[in-house]
Amino acid sequence: AADILISKAGPGTISEAAALSLPVMLTSYLPGQEEGNVDYVVDGGFGAFCQDTDPQAVGEEVAQWLNDEGKLKAMSIAAKAKGAPHAARDIVQMIGDSTLKWREHNEHVAQAQHY
Repeated sequence: AADILISKAGPGTISEAAALSLPVMLTSYLPGQEEGNVDYVVDGGFGAFCQDTDPQAVGEEVAQWLNDEGKLKAMSIAAKAKGAPHAARDIVQMIGDSTLKWREHNEHVAQAQHY
């Protein structure tokens, strides 16, 4: 179990953390590709960004979170609000529904061609 995730700003990692209601301390990102993920976390209220080149700043920020139960709880609630713990299931359901509609459509087309 974890109280906080410390990581680079990878989208999969952030999604997993949010799905588990974990506050996130981001320490780096890939320019262009992951920059928006930092804003997503910070603006979403469930994390912060401190450069990995400044480990003291990372440690101080995380220590503040751990010493402020109210802040940690608020960040956890914000993470949960951004999370989608059932996203994979929902995507599979949408694909299945779409496939069934396509199949039904093709069956109707095939039957119409026989008449």
